[in-house]
Amino acid sequence: MDKYGSQTAELFDEVWRRGTYAGFSRNTPGESTTPFLDAFAREVMALGTTTPRVVELGAGSCDHALRLALEGFSTTAVEYSGVAVAAARERMRAYPDLLLEVVQADLFAFTARLARNHLAGVYANSVFHFLSPDERCNQYRLLRGVLVERGVLGISFKARGDALERRGRVVEETRAGRVVEGEDGIRRLFVADVDALADEMRGEGYTVRRAIQWSVPGYNVSGETGEFVGFLATR
Repeated sequence: MDKYGSQTAELFDEVWRRGTYAGFSRNTPGESTTPFLDAFAREVMALGTTTPRVVELGAGSCDHALRLALEGFSTTAVEYSGVAVAAARERMRAYPDLLLEVVQADLFAFTARLARNHLAGVYANSVFHFLSPDERCNQYRLLRGVLVERGVLGISFKARGDALERRGRVVEETRAGRVVEGEDGIRRLFVADVDALADEMRGEGYTVRRAIQWSVPGYNVSGETGEFVGFLATR
């Protein structure tokens, strides 16, 4: 992991250790599923693979990884924070028969170790907006190699108008949108130009099938809305 990626991962670990994410997004429509997660699952199912292998990067509390495993996917959930991983593993004790593995690792180290041409899908919900454009493109390039033919890449971002966008300091204006540093010290891209991010994926050889935008009331801030945009692309 590069210096910026390492610093961001450590900041998130600190957030988990302080308990800021205890109950994070609980009782919201985004807890166990979203329109984007539903669409990702359908795209992977359409491959017709028996027990398709999928990976979730930056899985956090593993709500979405659990949903994928319940759909019958062989799922690996990757999360950097030891606190989040311990809580997720304890939770998964209630599902001993699911094909769900929770791995503690940073996404850069984990993806660098993946075997080629063996995953039906890679999913990352609200993770890649912490990466620089170069980091994103490097990951797209690497992940394309580990996906099977027509394998599915599902990547979502925070979007313009999100509650957290108004609670930070603008540090950069990019073609894709503003990068805002929050009160937690974490920098996030809030996407304003969907085409800019679709072009990044196309530039790394993907076919971008669709972009999905959705809102989640009360996701980060009670009484305010979380805004998201996700991209489904295939190798």
